[in-house]
Amino acid sequence: MGGQSYRVPCRPVAPGAKVADEDMCIIESMPVKSLITYPKTGAMIREGQQLGLRGHAWAGDLKVQEMHFSIDFGMSWHRCRLEEPANRFAWQHWQAEASFPQKGYYEVWARATGADGKMQPMLLPGWNPKGYLNNACHRIAVKVV
Repeated sequence: MGGQSYRVPCRPVAPGAKVADEDMCIIESMPVKSLITYPKTGAMIREGQQLGLRGHAWAGDLKVQEMHFSIDFGMSWHRCRLEEPANRFAWQHWQAEASFPQKGYYEVWARATGADGKMQPMLLPGWNPKGYLNNACHRIAVKVV
């Protein structure tokens, strides 16, 4: 980890800004994040059918405390079943079943919460030259026909 590896601006900067080496700080802890691994975006299901969801969540040196998903653009959240990690630094598996109220286009959003109570942000966090620490909520598109 020499040079500018694993370093981010010490204070918020505008996207695309040049940041001097002395204004970069080393990343000390990774933020909570999650992924939807099944189904892939573009899934189509029939009206009245439940959709099984699976994924993984990780909180760096902490444990993921809770995992939720939303089908209504974050207006409401539903708890997922979250497995214990295999070891202190392991990704945790999660799963859930989603029911959709009617035909149409939906996005399934996933959001993890770490043991420190911090949740994934809905949008990409602050810009940095190498893109480190992107932990925005993952989402997939689903069409109910």
